[in-house]
Amino acid sequence: MTSKRNGRRRRNFLKATGVGLLGGLAGCTRGGDSSSGDGSGDGTSGDSGGDSGSDSGGESSDGGSDELAIPLSEYQSADIDWRQFEGSEINIGAVQHAWVDAIKPAVPVFEELTGIDVVWNVLPEQEFRTKRLTDVSTGAGEWDVFFLDQVVNQFRESGWLQALDPYFEDDSMYDEEWYDLDDLFEATRWQAHGGGYSDTWTGIPITVEVQTQFYRTDLYDEYDLEVAETLEEFQSNAQTIHENESDVVGTVGRGQQGYGMNIYILNTFIRQYGAELWDSYPDNSGLDSEGAISAAEWYVNLLQDYGPEGASSQVWSDVLSTMQSGNAGHIVSDANLFWPGLTDPESSDVADRIAVAKAPAPADGQFSPNAFAWQIATSQNADNSEEAFLFMLWASSEPTNTWMHVENGAGFSVRQSTWENEEYRSRVGDNFADVTLESLQAAAPDPFDSQYPEWGQTYSEELQTAIGGDQTAEEAMTRAASAAEDIVGE
Repeated sequence: MTSKRNGRRRRNFLKATGVGLLGGLAGCTRGGDSSSGDGSGDGTSGDSGGDSGSDSGGESSDGGSDELAIPLSEYQSADIDWRQFEGSEINIGAVQHAWVDAIKPAVPVFEELTGIDVVWNVLPEQEFRTKRLTDVSTGAGEWDVFFLDQVVNQFRESGWLQALDPYFEDDSMYDEEWYDLDDLFEATRWQAHGGGYSDTWTGIPITVEVQTQFYRTDLYDEYDLEVAETLEEFQSNAQTIHENESDVVGTVGRGQQGYGMNIYILNTFIRQYGAELWDSYPDNSGLDSEGAISAAEWYVNLLQDYGPEGASSQVWSDVLSTMQSGNAGHIVSDANLFWPGLTDPESSDVADRIAVAKAPAPADGQFSPNAFAWQIATSQNADNSEEAFLFMLWASSEPTNTWMHVENGAGFSVRQSTWENEEYRSRVGDNFADVTLESLQAAAPDPFDSQYPEWGQTYSEELQTAIGGDQTAEEAMTRAASAAEDIVGE
């Protein structure tokens, strides 16, 4: 990295923060100009939060006012040379996601603060992934910043990612006290180190979601049901609703194949049954262990017995819409990001009858919800990685994060302080904030080895056929285990 000023000192920076703590559309827009987005389902969900779009040129989105969304003083107090790249430009590659909608009106703040122009490239998720792979694998380096997900170690081991540690160690670009790294949830720091596979920063986390359960309070009142803490209690509640409501299924959950779909849910239950993905990497996937098979049997039987017709083809958006329409009694375990969409009267027919609770666990198991964090990263061949880092830092900082969540409808903060912020809690409700905070503090994210996209896809295909009734859960997990070990062992 080229030196930008004299007198820099190398920080005594803990590179591996969070590492080893866990075992295992289209279009190009400038500044804050709006672009279409219908949400993202990576592994996760992307229901839109906040108003999309803003004016360019350092103006806010509130009707063309010259007033910035966030005062510059919030950032100028940092010991960072924000204007060292004045006059440059960065290209951001992003999926259609609520984070984009929530941050865009504040981007003129970054442009005014730094003198750096921001160009957005917002794409539907599959189109984005194809474009991203081409950009990094060919060395084109068109995107200075891009969304990063389960492919993190595939990209890292291929030499396509640029580690962020040199920027964190640069006194002109990072103020340790101002940024407050420890405010980021441990699970997100871990995922930003390659999910435990890297001792360097692979990106900076920008969103986090954690699995929770959602349920219909009116049906719980009608049938005198208690909120389920165990899987057994959840199944019983689903059965009661399913058998007594002619037009409402007991539960709904992701059944479609894809490493961000059905196995994103099942992996939580595998851990809660005391098993792990990869008992011993790369020899034993753990997918055919007693705990993994028990988890799969529970999930498959639940969707077959008390889920909707075609449960095996449901993606996250189907799960959300089924609950929004009032056609399901529960969502078994899915992203807390669903909360705004479920409780908004404009999008949900049962907005005033939805409650949230921690994900259920086996009676003799452990509470271990899955969590997923999108990162933003930069590639080895990007022309403006230093400028990109300043954007990453600004975008994930406390002032930006707080504004997005308090003022612009976001619900996916990577910062613990947001979930403790009284203004934010008054907007989303204390119970939702408490459930999310407790779940994130206990979260155990999936470990994404470099071949996870490949073997995870095969694993998800086997699970889908079991949910569809074409094989048993045990058969599916046995085949998935064999395929995973073959793929990784090649």
